[in-house]
Amino acid sequence: MEYLKKKWSVWFQTLDDDRDGVISTKDVGIATKKFAGIKEELERRDKSGDKGPESREFDINKWWNVYIFRRGPEVKMTNDEFEMTNDEFVNSLAEAYQKDNAAFREEMERCFEDIANFLTPDMKRDITKEEFADAFKAFMVGQVDEKKIEEAYELFMAAHEKLTVQLLVDAWVQFTADVDQSKQDIIMEIYGN
Repeated sequence: MEYLKKKWSVWFQTLDDDRDGVISTKDVGIATKKFAGIKEELERRDKSGDKGPESREFDINKWWNVYIFRRGPEVKMTNDEFEMTNDEFVNSLAEAYQKDNAAFREEMERCFEDIANFLTPDMKRDITKEEFADAFKAFMVGQVDEKKIEEAYELFMAAHEKLTVQLLVDAWVQFTADVDQSKQDIIMEIYGN
């Protein structure tokens, strides 16, 4: 369980976009802008003739409420500030995991599939290096480090020879739901070091 808590703390850092030590509605606003930028880039590629993914609508507020703040899909984001500390975030995940770890894993699958579906409905679709970089930048801790992105892409390619949307989703699920430290955890290698 301690290994998972360590990984959840790393995940917390990727969500704390303004680096104030809490994840809050301010971070949702920053994430919303990041996702809008990714969507614009995908649409730009489509217009340029590049074979980009079919973009889907993505309710980022609902995603934060369900999977991060864990308040449920019916809660609407308002201008009121809502925030969680790292300990509150980790404890909320630990509670759900300890209650039913199989259900928790399914929840994490939905969490990352929701994001993936924003990019493409085809989970078997290959991800280009450029698309990988865009997705990695959306969850970057601190300043975007192009070398770190290159290293991350190489880790995936070394492990899988090609990178699909499903493999990326599976890697995030492993990162958030797998206690087995003997398995290579690429997301932890990327963000946890």
